[in-house]
Amino acid sequence: MKCRYCGSTNIAWDHGSGHIVCQDCGAILGNIFEEVSYNKEEIFRHKLNRVSNENGAFEESVEKIVAKVLRRGKVLKSINGKISIVSIVDKNLDDVENDEELIISRKVLDGYPILKTRTKRNRYALALYAVYRTRGYSKTKSIELVSKRLKTSKHTLENILDKYPTQSRSFLESVRKALKKA
Repeated sequence: MKCRYCGSTNIAWDHGSGHIVCQDCGAILGNIFEEVSYNKEEIFRHKLNRVSNENGAFEESVEKIVAKVLRRGKVLKSINGKISIVSIVDKNLDDVENDEELIISRKVLDGYPILKTRTKRNRYALALYAVYRTRGYSKTKSIELVSKRLKTSKHTLENILDKYPTQSRSFLESVRKALKKA
């Protein structure tokens, strides 16, 4: 894919904003997502109603849906009476979400479009990796700690760092500066 404005092939998919962005001139080249959005709770309620209406056994319907959700590596999360379907990995992310250093690191990551276009799990892994590195841990130890804390793959984080070495180093240095100010 080429930028229609400057001709660059340095294009990033920004999942946070839902745009395809040229890394050289900053032009928004398109949308990643369809305009139609689907609410997981609405889909869950629709499936629950459809299944319970078909066989009339509400409890049996709930058990079937819960079993299916768990088989797919998801969990049901209840907040203020509302049930939502959450990835087990996302639940691990929620556990570290309020870490002050991680919040700062994630804000710095927003300034690196090519890194911030990773999945939510990988964005958190990058941000947490930077926090561990600023605490003085080696690259290997930091990756190991991130993997253990977020229950993510070491190899995925290593691949991102190896694929984007310049951006990764720049991001790490920016996190160091931001955490010193805090």
